[in-house]
Amino acid sequence: MIKPTVELQETSRRANENAVTWAVGNGLLSTTLIAYFAQSIGAQSAAISWIIAAPKLVGVLRWFAPYLLYLGGGYRITSIAAFLLSTAFLLLLPFCAIPGIWSSTSAAISAIVLCWCLYHLAEYCGYVLFVSWLVQLVPNPKRGWFFGLRESWLTAGTLCGYLFAALLGATLQNFFVLDLRWMTYPCLAIYGAFAMGFSVWPISQMKEPPVTQPPRFTFFDDFAHWQNPRAYWFLLYGTWFSAANGLFSTLLYMYPYRGLNLSIFLPLVMAASMRLGQSLLAQPAGAAIDRYGWRRVMICGQLLVAMGPFLFSFGTPGYIAGNLIWIAYALINVALPIAVVDGKSDASAGPPLALYFAWTGLVYGLTALAGKGIADFFVPYESASDPSAYTMYFLIATLVRLSALIPLLLLPAETVDDN
Repeated sequence: MIKPTVELQETSRRANENAVTWAVGNGLLSTTLIAYFAQSIGAQSAAISWIIAAPKLVGVLRWFAPYLLYLGGGYRITSIAAFLLSTAFLLLLPFCAIPGIWSSTSAAISAIVLCWCLYHLAEYCGYVLFVSWLVQLVPNPKRGWFFGLRESWLTAGTLCGYLFAALLGATLQNFFVLDLRWMTYPCLAIYGAFAMGFSVWPISQMKEPPVTQPPRFTFFDDFAHWQNPRAYWFLLYGTWFSAANGLFSTLLYMYPYRGLNLSIFLPLVMAASMRLGQSLLAQPAGAAIDRYGWRRVMICGQLLVAMGPFLFSFGTPGYIAGNLIWIAYALINVALPIAVVDGKSDASAGPPLALYFAWTGLVYGLTALAGKGIADFFVPYESASDPSAYTMYFLIATLVRLSALIPLLLLPAETVDDN
């Protein structure tokens, strides 16, 4: 393990160069953009639910990501290969909806969902390996600082991506004739894919821990970490919050498009504003984690982000306020990898990371599909253009998200491992 010296600073610099470059591409190619893309060619709530859920469902396969090291490559080769493969799937998106290629709109939307899933699967696997790599390079007392700084660069890059997408999207909408305006979204996808592909260069220069012995392919070993009471309660929190998000996710993407009749410009600008706030908050969040522990920081973050749907119910001003309060996601995002490994500093951190993200992603995906029925119950498609129809849905969504605080509050007392 390297010390918090010049070597650690160099590791941080390379990781942050990767973060900001990848995040620009991620801002260009967001779920919001794909949802708008699908709706522009006729997708309804069921298709939007699949766009939200399907990547999480296939993401359960990231559980096996640490075992990709068995193929003989180290962390560098394996994670970079996964990131480049994800880029390749993104580049297929523009071909998914070209008129005349597909027999029906449903076939075109299915192709979009498939590419979207494969992109996420490859990216998820790369992320698990990359974070496992970083955990071995960063000493435990410095992880709040390291991941806080990295989160700051991630959100700053995503901010730039959102702003670029909003401006370029508005420009392209005017460039294309009316019946070709759907091309705006594939064009943004191409830009995003190239930015993500370029992001592997900085991490190709990073120090790599030796893979002396790949982790054993034993499910019992993977589950052992979660038998600890602290880890168990945290996994329950992740499950609870993922289910709350999934069950009440569909209308969060349909509301600006149909309920408020907003063009994609304002949602992307709000997403950019949210990312700007997260970028500014991430480093103080990391410092707070190093000082007070991740649990207290995460409780504060959960309390704030749960209020987002409630604010949405107040029309366009509420939509703006809801996005701004989601700046508090920075508190959760910085704390999350630190909380999952809970003090681990070697290759044994990989399986807990993989299993946590695989499981919570699966929960989110399944509940997002179930959420389609909840969305239709509260807001039938014929009522989706009436903003007032969403009020009860958003109120219940808020209460369910607030209830995810319970496992965090019941988590056993903090120890030195939290820092």
